[in-house]
Amino acid sequence: MIGAMDTNHHETMMRQALDLAAVADREGDMGVGAVIVRDGEIVGRGRNRIHTGNSLIHAETDAIADACRTLGTDDLSGTTLYTTVEPCPMCAGALLNAKVGHWVLGLRFKTVGRNFGRYSVETFAEFVGADIKFTTGILEEECLSLRSRYFARK
Repeated sequence: MIGAMDTNHHETMMRQALDLAAVADREGDMGVGAVIVRDGEIVGRGRNRIHTGNSLIHAETDAIADACRTLGTDDLSGTTLYTTVEPCPMCAGALLNAKVGHWVLGLRFKTVGRNFGRYSVETFAEFVGADIKFTTGILEEECLSLRSRYFARK
């Protein structure tokens, strides 16, 4: 259970991720955004840019790269990820390698009908033995609305 102060902070940070997702949406990409926070401050920002010629630039990997530059290290222990959509398996692996310990998710894949078989971030973390804290459903409706715009254009 998260307290009111936690909920307000989570919503504030998720709104930052939503702003980045909106930029990706305006650029014609799938509207996914992510921020990485340490000690209450954003240290990394990212958005999907997979249609720019590099399919590896997902919101989460973009935010990881930015956070590593900002902090001058590849060890992101003590940070929290806020992402508008549950990380795919590639991004989950990158987040584990970067040691991001708390993942706050707007949408789950099951909410949007995406199917990676039995994959979820929790099963992935359990499979590799990672101790990750998960918080889900933060601003879920806003995240779903933005994602739906992308598929309406297709």
